[in-house]
Amino acid sequence: MKIWFPWLGHVTPTTFRADILAALTGASLAIPQGVAFATIAGLPPEYGFYCALVAPVIAIVLGSSWHMVCGPTTAISALLFSALQSDFAVGSAEFIQAAITLTFIAGLVQVALGIARLGSVTHFVSHAVMAGFITGAAILIILSQVKYALAIDLPRPEQFIDYLQLLPTQLMHTDYYALAVSGVTMISAIIIKKIHAALPHYLIALVLGSLIGAYFQSQGADLVTVGRLPGVIPPFSAPNLSVPLIQQIAPGAVAIAFVGLLEAASIAKAISLKTEQKLDANREFIGQGLSNVVGSFFSSYMSSGSFTRSGVNVESGAKTPLAVIFMSLFLFVILQTIAPLFAHLPLSAMASIIILVGWRLIAFEEIRFYLRRSKTETAIAATTLFGTLLVSLEFGLYAGIGLSLALFLKQSIKPTVRILAPMKTEQGTYFHNTKRFNLTTCPQIHFISLDGPVFFGAVDYLEKRFEHIQQHDDKPHWIVLGIGISDIDMHGSHMLTEVVHSKQRSNGNAHFVVRSFWKRQRLETFGFIHQVGENNVYPAKGIAIEEVVPQLDQSICQHCDKKIFAECPGK
Repeated sequence: MKIWFPWLGHVTPTTFRADILAALTGASLAIPQGVAFATIAGLPPEYGFYCALVAPVIAIVLGSSWHMVCGPTTAISALLFSALQSDFAVGSAEFIQAAITLTFIAGLVQVALGIARLGSVTHFVSHAVMAGFITGAAILIILSQVKYALAIDLPRPEQFIDYLQLLPTQLMHTDYYALAVSGVTMISAIIIKKIHAALPHYLIALVLGSLIGAYFQSQGADLVTVGRLPGVIPPFSAPNLSVPLIQQIAPGAVAIAFVGLLEAASIAKAISLKTEQKLDANREFIGQGLSNVVGSFFSSYMSSGSFTRSGVNVESGAKTPLAVIFMSLFLFVILQTIAPLFAHLPLSAMASIIILVGWRLIAFEEIRFYLRRSKTETAIAATTLFGTLLVSLEFGLYAGIGLSLALFLKQSIKPTVRILAPMKTEQGTYFHNTKRFNLTTCPQIHFISLDGPVFFGAVDYLEKRFEHIQQHDDKPHWIVLGIGISDIDMHGSHMLTEVVHSKQRSNGNAHFVVRSFWKRQRLETFGFIHQVGENNVYPAKGIAIEEVVPQLDQSICQHCDKKIFAECPGK
């Protein structure tokens, strides 16, 4: 029990009270978000509640984070809709069945990644990908709700160009009753949040919007409402594992599974910086996956970590996972009471809340930062954003990840090659970059530092760097410092062998400093040491200098005024 549930030993009367209060706050927030996110996903509102009731408990019990709250999220909901809307009628029984099956498959993918201990794979995806993806999804979400907020006819925003072309014309047909309801709801939410951030501003704003809508309806306005919810108890469901359906939705399921893990991993990590809790990424993957696998049998659609509800959970004083467990329990009790009231909730009021949620998701700060500081991250974010808007959410995600990995590989095939020389400092004499510090070098020896992986992908780049040194600033002896080599393969070893032979053909020599046993063993395996000779390989820089200085042209040394090494004759 202690291994799987270490938090049980931290439960005290004090933490229990704190968790109860945090649970009440979180439950109130889950109500408007559940409705909003289910609508974004193209599902009936009650499915947002099913997801908010089932998934959080499983994820918090089986995952590693004590404070992250899972459930329906904006980006996942939008991605789910994008994956299914072209093949199934939105909101239909077939659409719902496909959503549940996709959730099951995505959950299995997440569990498999966790079991394979691939939790670290999220580290290789640039944060700029998620910033661009979430921003693109947020813009599409906002645009998708304009038709409900204004009661006008518009195409889905995934048809981005057609949408923009039709929007000016359709704005002339705005229903001003719907506009008034959405305006009151949105402004109320903004003002209430400014008055007191801890208040359930979305929920209060929906109540106010519903009251305004009820008044307009009493005056003869025709406002579309959410309608009666069939029930808040999650009914049993089962994924449809027919081969044609699996083949149809599998690509979307993999994309959604990966986005869900990226969301959850980044949120859990951000929370852990505040709570100082140690996380297990692989266990978190398994917890997320099982929450979706099990949830799919209780009508829960795809869930992930929620930044908003997780943040509220921490800020409300939650101490243990009991806060999330109680949150689901309180949500169930509250829904039993207020579920009939949703029949009177205007769609325009709900649309305004979704627009606010989407607006707050746009990564303004991150994008501004990228524009000012990093062309690479800007390119990744822009590729993801425009791919999301102009093609599809899945395409934008894959394009961003592809570019991110391509740029990572581009950097990895460019190991750092620097010429070093001794520099005196207050702490002693150390070797530093000659170009950066404008250091004097020995007339006969180049110290060349080689840092990074020396593998087949880097061979061409390294050959050009060594050729450049030989053509523009050559010296008869090179001492190559391999201390910073992070990996080496057969192709890299052969390239280094050719460097030595090339220097020897030009009446010089190249010497290597290899300190680590594993590097020396690898070089022996690939034949490098046999071909260049034991006398050209040294375990330390100082030993290399002692051995190489006597090999220099002593007539040059006698008249040299630099004397940069302690071993220099006459120093």
